[in-house]
Amino acid sequence: MSEYVVGVDEVGRGSLVGSAIVCAFRSQNSFFQELPFDVIDSKKINKKKREEIYNYFKLNKGFNFNYQIIVGKKKFIEKFNIHNVVLQCMKQSIILLSKKTDTVIIDGKFIPNGMEDYKVKALVKADDKINQVSAASIIAKVYRDKLITKLHSKDNVYQWNKNAGYGTKNHLDAIYSHGVSKFHRTTYQPISKLIKKLST
Repeated sequence: MSEYVVGVDEVGRGSLVGSAIVCAFRSQNSFFQELPFDVIDSKKINKKKREEIYNYFKLNKGFNFNYQIIVGKKKFIEKFNIHNVVLQCMKQSIILLSKKTDTVIIDGKFIPNGMEDYKVKALVKADDKINQVSAASIIAKVYRDKLITKLHSKDNVYQWNKNAGYGTKNHLDAIYSHGVSKFHRTTYQPISKLIKKLST
């Protein structure tokens, strides 16, 4: 039987708002030859196509592929910092999804601690090179976009439906005009800088 590969990626590391999302995706390499679409880095395909792929994966999950989503909550990002939270979420997704015979490829430079029993490699720009990581990036991106859309419906002055919580000019302008919301990561600049300024 062909080897299974688990690809792991995250979305939302640089956002000023809400949770970060980690996804691990497990399949054989031959799986991608059978799909009716190409699976590439989520940043290289448009929103409509990402959602089509996401829906396909969601509906067909568990047949000849599987995936695991882990949410890195804002409160933990503020307490432990984004780097540690993302690594912990990656570790959790790998343990829940993969077998110890699988090859696990993480997008980036870092491997979580405690992974000695697994065949884990970190690869920069893996989301552009490894199909399983590309699939994980698409799932994580669409899942997080849906969460951000819900936050936007609760507090729409920051235009999160357009900027996904990242520090765009319109988002920063809204923060300076309306202040910091309960959904902002208070340990991130410029949020922490603004809070400090307002408290003095």
